[in-house]
Amino acid sequence: MSKAVEKYAEEYAEQVRLNSLLESTRNLMTNMKLEAKHAMNPLGVNDSDREILQKRL
Repeated sequence: MSKAVEKYAEEYAEQVRLNSLLESTRNLMTNMKLEAKHAMNPLGVNDSDREILQKRL
């Protein structure tokens, strides 16, 4: 596989992972009436992902 395709695949996988975390965070916020930071705790979201997700909320 070419390096360009590998890079695209890695970037795509990262976006899918972040979108999944975002959707799960939103669901917890809505269904459990939690603030974003509290919704991310049980999901085990790391600090760098928290910053990205906070911007997308």
